[in-house]
Amino acid sequence: MVFYFGAFPLDSENALFISQQYINQRLSMRIVTIVLIFLIVGISSTFAQTWRRIIDAPTYGLAANPKNPNVIIVGGQGRTIYRTEDAGKTWKTHYLGFQSTGNTKLTNIYIHARDTNIVLAGGAFPYIMRSMDGGVNWQDSFGDNNKPIFATPGETIISDPHNPDIVYTGDNNSKRIFRTPDAGITWDTIATLDVPSLCTIAVRPDSGNVLLAGASTGLILKSIDSGKTWRKTAQLRAFQDVEVPRIVFSQHTPQTAYLIIAYFNYKNRPSGGVYKTTDGGENWLPTGLQDTSFWTVATRKFGSQDEVFVGGFTDELSQDPLSKIPGPGYVRRSQDGGNTWVAIDNSIDWLPIETNKNIWMMKFIGDTPETEKLYMATEMGFFVLDSPSDIDENPSEVCFSDYSATISKSTLHVNISSEIITTPQYTIELYDLSGRLVFEATTLHFVREIAIPSISKGVYVCQITSGKIKKSVVVMK
Repeated sequence: MVFYFGAFPLDSENALFISQQYINQRLSMRIVTIVLIFLIVGISSTFAQTWRRIIDAPTYGLAANPKNPNVIIVGGQGRTIYRTEDAGKTWKTHYLGFQSTGNTKLTNIYIHARDTNIVLAGGAFPYIMRSMDGGVNWQDSFGDNNKPIFATPGETIISDPHNPDIVYTGDNNSKRIFRTPDAGITWDTIATLDVPSLCTIAVRPDSGNVLLAGASTGLILKSIDSGKTWRKTAQLRAFQDVEVPRIVFSQHTPQTAYLIIAYFNYKNRPSGGVYKTTDGGENWLPTGLQDTSFWTVATRKFGSQDEVFVGGFTDELSQDPLSKIPGPGYVRRSQDGGNTWVAIDNSIDWLPIETNKNIWMMKFIGDTPETEKLYMATEMGFFVLDSPSDIDENPSEVCFSDYSATISKSTLHVNISSEIITTPQYTIELYDLSGRLVFEATTLHFVREIAIPSISKGVYVCQITSGKIKKSVVVMK
């Protein structure tokens, strides 16, 4: 079998050529051989896991049966519901019984933890719907009793962690928070928020009394009395085009939570990115990916750390590098609580290319951490990643003629043609031979020396990304 390292077939003859030409000449042939074996194994295993499309239609929200993770309900476009009982191998399509245009989207699905026949659905359309038979037949949950014209594209149907009969929902337009004590039979307005528009609500997993809300202009609010009263704790991005579409809590500690920022005007920067709180929502700090617009975030335990996935989104789809908002089609993963990030989107089949690649929701589903899969609802279909922690989409293109790099002390020196850097900024990533990302930075197009933290002596792969161009090279310290 012949492996390919960029444009070079890595049979024994070409592997020797690459090692002699581009790896430190003073290394013995034995060490060079070991290095190349590690590189081949690491790069070939990169693509052992890929995203699989399991619904070929626009999807927006999802939930799994808490008692049987093989049963998944997915919200589609218009009034379409998809339901599987075998983890996505086969699907049945159902329709909500209300008038709808093709522009409505089912972005919120809730399945009752005790009585899994009870399902609630909502989203960017006027109703909160209720099913008593696991998502087959549906009725309007609110009836005509003080019902708002709902518009809830962010995550806004959530339950009390200790009592699944208690469910909260919110309305983007009226800014009202609603609560049901009986799983959607009756609803009461418990608060009206003083915000431009409501985007999302979240309940702390250890206490049904503590809720967080995200609103437009980057406002974060907190309630400690089950949603009756609220106070502002932060305003992260004070632009009118900013939304906070999802907040998720860490499974390690309920005082830690993550949120993402979506934005729609390229002139309003800095914006976007991922934020983290470690004090229950009182203070929030950016934790990477600034100026990238996101709509969804999912997290789970990863050893002693939080593994975090985020998915990109924006309505502004300019291709001009100066006005383009990065986000659609972006999937980023952190395995250290948001300190470092790596791209996990190279294997997604986004065809046709011109279609919107917005990612609406991601959730981990499975009986145990070992069997959990990551499901993703997008406008290009419904995808699953079977082993989210294993995949590592590291450099796949390596070319030495127009790119080289060296490390001296705490500085990475990049020697690359200005013709390759086609964007105002470019990204630099260092991976060790196991595929672990050890350093990532975004810098201006003319910068060629980058300060890096202390790293161990060894062999690394240095990747640069400028727009659609990726270049990688072996570098030693």
